[in-house]
Amino acid sequence: MASNIVPGNVDGTYPKAGQDNSSQGFRDNFTAIKNNFTEAVTEIVDLQTNKANMNKASNFTDNEITRAKFKDTSQTVFNHGSISGGAITLNHENGHYQTATITASTTFSFINFPPSGALGRIILDLTVSPSASTITFPSATIKADNVHGSDGTSDQISPGLGRVLYEFMTPDGGTTVLMHQLGKQYA
Repeated sequence: MASNIVPGNVDGTYPKAGQDNSSQGFRDNFTAIKNNFTEAVTEIVDLQTNKANMNKASNFTDNEITRAKFKDTSQTVFNHGSISGGAITLNHENGHYQTATITASTTFSFINFPPSGALGRIILDLTVSPSASTITFPSATIKADNVHGSDGTSDQISPGLGRVLYEFMTPDGGTTVLMHQLGKQYA
């Protein structure tokens, strides 16, 4: 960002020693100094508002970060807890790794995927107890052939007992959600 502060607007040689100096020169310098301070305040507030924070959360409001090199990073785990039937909403804003234990048939839905042109991704770590029979996903969900307990055509699957990981990806804001199972069912 280019600065609007113009130090050259201040006459550093004014007032001139040994001569009668017009008060207009003082007014001109004070006005230039005041304008530069006003610009400095605006620029400092902008920097403080829009900086990346080291020791607290930073919200980049969907702005693109380029040429970054990440090391020793992690992802947030969001735990939906134990659900005894009903519905679970997988909110993309809760994080890319979400867990739940289900004890009865459960319906899943998705919200807050990024807009079309950006990939949204959620991994669901699901523990299925003995009484859970089916899980239902929105009709926008397209299941890969490797999804255990799926016939490939229904919105419902019967994953069986144990723990299973599903990955959901969408490049179009959730209009189409691609689903596949990561690995095999954990017993």
